[in-house]
Amino acid sequence: MPNSIRTTSNTQTNSTPAHQALNGSHDDGLSIVLNKKCKVIDLTNPNDDEVILIPSRMLSDIACDIDGAATALYDVGQLLALMHYDKIEAHTIPALEHLAHDATDTWASLLYEQLESINDTLAMTGYGKEGSQ
Repeated sequence: MPNSIRTTSNTQTNSTPAHQALNGSHDDGLSIVLNKKCKVIDLTNPNDDEVILIPSRMLSDIACDIDGAATALYDVGQLLALMHYDKIEAHTIPALEHLAHDATDTWASLLYEQLESINDTLAMTGYGKEGSQ
């Protein structure tokens, strides 16, 4: 049932988004299904023809890896800018270059591992695997 909120819980009040959606007064494309086993949050659109369910822990791991990699890339960019504008003494640059290389190499490896995990799931869909090494 796209664009609605379904729930087996009877703890809803009249002012919640769930109650509003069930009564047609609120519709943001969100569907939540609660049962004794798990809560499913459905963000699909009516035209989505394939859906993959993953645990929220896996989605959290992906988000953490993306955040860590983005932070590392930003830091390396800042370091390169400091080197470019001669804000770092020349004798410290080789050590900082080595540190930057290790950081980017480590994060690239982590992201490729995450991509491999995601691609295993995508391979079962019509989209197939993404990216290559």
